[in-house]
Amino acid sequence: MKVALYARVSTRDKDQNPEVQLSAMREYCQRQGWEIIGEYVDKASAADFNRRDAWARLMKHAASRRFNALIAWKLDRPFRDTIMALTVVKMLRGYGLDIHFMTQPELSVAGPAGDLMMTIYAGFAQFERDQIRERVNAGLALARKEGKVFGRRPAEVDVAKVCNAYHKAGEGRGRWARTAEIIREETGLKMSRGFAHKRLSRAAEIEGVTVDEYVTKHIFGNIQFLGPGRD
Repeated sequence: MKVALYARVSTRDKDQNPEVQLSAMREYCQRQGWEIIGEYVDKASAADFNRRDAWARLMKHAASRRFNALIAWKLDRPFRDTIMALTVVKMLRGYGLDIHFMTQPELSVAGPAGDLMMTIYAGFAQFERDQIRERVNAGLALARKEGKVFGRRPAEVDVAKVCNAYHKAGEGRGRWARTAEIIREETGLKMSRGFAHKRLSRAAEIEGVTVDEYVTKHIFGNIQFLGPGRD
């Protein structure tokens, strides 16, 4: 089986060495008889997608089926939270790839057991969302009790609406400003061009594509840019 290794260390700890993860994973793959065809290493926090170049490259190679499985040291190396894990694992499973976490074999997503693990991931993701919602609602209730007034937040705008607005804004300079204006007109929410850019950029980086490729895929369903040979 052809596999890819992914290692990540945080920039907050200068003493971390990704070789610690890579060395252990190489030995693990050797014992399994797996062929390592690529090693992807990031030095950034899990949420810093702008600096996780190796992860973006890995996702493109996964889409072109360059390997059969992804090996990571543990769950928190590729994923920043359960919701992101659910999204990406579902995508990789759609490519026919298995995911193995070396120090957490109970979380590995491989073969038929992958469907069961997807259900478990989904349950954790829903639980996480429910907890966040409860905390937010509790905070809002307290704020209203204290006389504060709130409107709807830009974060409530679905990323699909941002995609459509970006597409409607057309090419050229000022596209992000026009995107924000279209969102304001269609939803009544004040969204800055910077927030619109951040919303789409983060979604695109999770899938390892550019913003334009992400918008094309989610509006037209065109995934040709993910085909073999694209690096």
